[in-house]
Amino acid sequence: MRVLLINTNTKDDPLAAAPIGLSYVASAADGAGHEVCFLDLCLRWNIFRAIRKSIAKFRPEVIGVSIRNIDNVNMLHPVFYLPEARDIISFIRTLTDVPIVLGGSAVTLNPQGILEFMKADYVVVSDGEVPFVKLLGAFERGETPETIPGVGMIIQGKFHCLPHVLNDFPSGRADVGKWTDTGAYARIGSSYPIQTKRGCAERCIYCTYQIIEGHGIRLRPPRDVVDEIEDAHYRFNPDLFEIVDSVFSRPKDHATEILEEICRRPWKASFTVNGMDPRSLDGGCLDLMWRAGVRSFTLSPESASDSVIGKWGKGFVREDLIRAAEAINKTRLTPFWFFLIGGPGETNETLQETLDFILKYLKHETHPPYHNVNMFMGVRVYPGTRLWTIAMKEGMVNRETDPMQPCWYSSEALDIDLAVEQMIRTAAICPELYLGFDEGYLSVARMASILGHLYRLPKPYWRHLWGLNRLLIKSRLRFAFRANKVAYTIREQLKQQGYSGPLLKNST
Repeated sequence: MRVLLINTNTKDDPLAAAPIGLSYVASAADGAGHEVCFLDLCLRWNIFRAIRKSIAKFRPEVIGVSIRNIDNVNMLHPVFYLPEARDIISFIRTLTDVPIVLGGSAVTLNPQGILEFMKADYVVVSDGEVPFVKLLGAFERGETPETIPGVGMIIQGKFHCLPHVLNDFPSGRADVGKWTDTGAYARIGSSYPIQTKRGCAERCIYCTYQIIEGHGIRLRPPRDVVDEIEDAHYRFNPDLFEIVDSVFSRPKDHATEILEEICRRPWKASFTVNGMDPRSLDGGCLDLMWRAGVRSFTLSPESASDSVIGKWGKGFVREDLIRAAEAINKTRLTPFWFFLIGGPGETNETLQETLDFILKYLKHETHPPYHNVNMFMGVRVYPGTRLWTIAMKEGMVNRETDPMQPCWYSSEALDIDLAVEQMIRTAAICPELYLGFDEGYLSVARMASILGHLYRLPKPYWRHLWGLNRLLIKSRLRFAFRANKVAYTIREQLKQQGYSGPLLKNST
């Protein structure tokens, strides 16, 4: 069959993500003998003209549409992506009446709601390679697809979807560079994505990885992972690879085998790694990462207070963070720490514990490493997670709350106004600290990526946030424009989702 696959994610700042999930599906369909046309809308100036042209030229028999995110997960600068995706579906309907199949992580989080909202024909949940290829086979044979696990549809007015069975990591490679222009992504500061496993065995109460990829960890053979990196290195020559696992260093043995295999290869490449567990970050691990070409990585402890870390279900303690920070401080690696402020049990005292940790262990201006720290206020909460259950019990959301809209949690024990002051006070003396309400400056991020490309700054470009903040602090411009509506915005967001508790008492 002629299959048109469309990536609807148009977020084109330096954090733009090349569509690895849809690339896996494209490779699977191609391997099954179907003719695949891949349309990536992320870097298109006129997305509707591109859609019209692709449909007219390719004449698809099936159209698969990938929806990566529901929103930008920022309570203070919310952007809701689904209406744009719905406009794309509506436009496709004016051009052709072939079946439209939705997939992607956003779809897996709410398959029925998104199918009805988009007015598409089918959804594919979780790993898309196997069910999508089976769906194409059913179309070819003229059979009903209702018995295919992982494929959802409306039958006699009711949503029907058999659970998808997740076994091994699907065979085959994403081959992202074959399907999209990874060079264009590189020019705005993005990286070439590599996935080494699926699933997450951690038990973080807010995380959706267990819903999207399952609790069981499904590993790729380390040699296969590195063979894919080598192939992409020689074919596409990316200047940066990114390992996009939820937590790369768990299990540690698997990550170690991959890094050691990279070290054995004759070529050299640069890597950034998503999701390092602080318990894994000792001197030996960090040294191996450096020898393999890793120069930066992210980690998400969310808090440096033991009482809050425990409620997050993170599995480590503050002392693990201290050991990790002390080990990192003996290297030249650049880490990006993420902290979520306002989770269950958060108080202004626990927030101060986190800020004190940052000032003591991560403030490090005179020589490498240069830590980058991002703090967000308000926690995105999704149906199906344990945090959603907590939010229901505490009245943050209720049965009338629309789960299709972004919903948030904020601890009632946290004085929001004081928390904002605490964070700003620390950021004013700590260039490593970047606050979630700074995200409004992303409107100029595309220009920053152009300058980064022009001056050949090392990627990812977030490695240089501390330097920008340091310049702004020295020039007294860091908080020249105070974010004086932060607390008000948080309260308004909570009010819109049906919350009416004590956090609104100071609302004006």
